[in-house]
Amino acid sequence: MVTGAGSGIGRATARRFARRGSTVIVSDINDTTGNETVEMIRAAGGNAVFRRLDVADPEDWEHFAAWVCGEFGVPDVLVNNAGILIGGGFLEQSGDDWRRMIQVNMMSPIFGSRIFVQRMADAGKRGHIVNVASAGAFLPTGVAPSYVTAKAGVWFASQALRAEFGGQKIGVSVICPGVIRTNLAANGTRGGFDDSGSSAWADSLAAEQRWMLRSPERVAAAIERAVRWNLSTVPVGTEAWLLWYTSRLSPATVRGLSGVVRMPLVDKAIEITGKALGGAR
Repeated sequence: MVTGAGSGIGRATARRFARRGSTVIVSDINDTTGNETVEMIRAAGGNAVFRRLDVADPEDWEHFAAWVCGEFGVPDVLVNNAGILIGGGFLEQSGDDWRRMIQVNMMSPIFGSRIFVQRMADAGKRGHIVNVASAGAFLPTGVAPSYVTAKAGVWFASQALRAEFGGQKIGVSVICPGVIRTNLAANGTRGGFDDSGSSAWADSLAAEQRWMLRSPERVAAAIERAVRWNLSTVPVGTEAWLLWYTSRLSPATVRGLSGVVRMPLVDKAIEITGKALGGAR
């Protein structure tokens, strides 16, 4: 089963596993896009069903897990992929921004992992949990601090889960993509801006993201590889691997470099590039 499977990495992952013969539970908060993914899979001869899930709601997770296991049994693979983007500096992002980011991007993979690893362990079943984090997990930055904080939490929680349940034949992997061509930016918001300004910022950033050459399929392939070989941490993309190794070898270097890039500079670059690409309103 795959969360956030209505688009981007989640959709690519669901389609990839379906092509290899898996029955895929497609979940998303958006009924329309989630069902579109199912239609794509079925049109290609695969087997998939859609079930709406609000990953930020622990009670919804409980109902969802009960339905999945009741209808299909304990899943072999869980991919926690759903996520959001909120830009802005540390103080520009409100308390509500921080709470929302932590709830969706950090706590939801923890909710999902906890609920399904319990069922895997109780069933004595060999299984695998994949949590999609980000190369931002290795990048302490003032550009989107709530985002990287949440992703770092996902990375560390995944390591703790792997250490505890690895002996029970339950694999845990965390995927850390760099820049990928998805709808993350288009659905994002900008802390410290009004609705109009936030929308324009997201449009400009989305225009840039649409030009990224790295497809969500690259991440889906990394997820499949992680499950096959029970890999712990899998960066995706040159910049992700560079951040991973540099953060291990010299955390001070990463902090120093990330401190050079400030939010006003990023905003200006997004505005200029977005207009050039026709993405700004």
